[in-house]
Amino acid sequence: MPNYVELIGHAIGFVSVALFFYSYQCKSKSKIMLVQTIATALGCLQYLLIGATSGFALNIVCIIRNFVFSYREKNNKKDWISPVALAVCIAIASVFSWEGMHSLLITLGLAFNTVCMGVFDAKKFRKTILISSSLILAYNVFAHSYSGMVSESISLISAVIGIIRYRSSKEESVREAESK
Repeated sequence: MPNYVELIGHAIGFVSVALFFYSYQCKSKSKIMLVQTIATALGCLQYLLIGATSGFALNIVCIIRNFVFSYREKNNKKDWISPVALAVCIAIASVFSWEGMHSLLITLGLAFNTVCMGVFDAKKFRKTILISSSLILAYNVFAHSYSGMVSESISLISAVIGIIRYRSSKEESVREAESK
């Protein structure tokens, strides 16, 4: 007999996947964060329904992180304190939601992602996704989060596309300027 709660969780997770894919195609850091906040909220629900407590707890902190960073972006405030403080909150949440050694994967991935999101522009941030998403992907394998595995795989692919796309448009601008 299928576990309907888990099936619903996985279905919600796949909606989150679509939003994450879209977020990496956004040009502005603030729009990336807005779309990722909605996707993260759905991801939290998915983790809760499949019983992945570390994924659930740490992503709650990530929702708070996204609100903090959106506020910073709108008010043009840059500091190192909030990204580091939020990364510490992720580590503390990890202690309380510990599932085993595989919890370190999502903890490191999300803490790294938080610091990078807080200090880098959108171009550099896309590059850091390659590290953070790889760690989170490994956690999702252990947690049997199928939509999480797909989401992080798509995030990796989408980040690479974004890196190539925006690098190509920059190179075109340089070539146009040189030809004038």
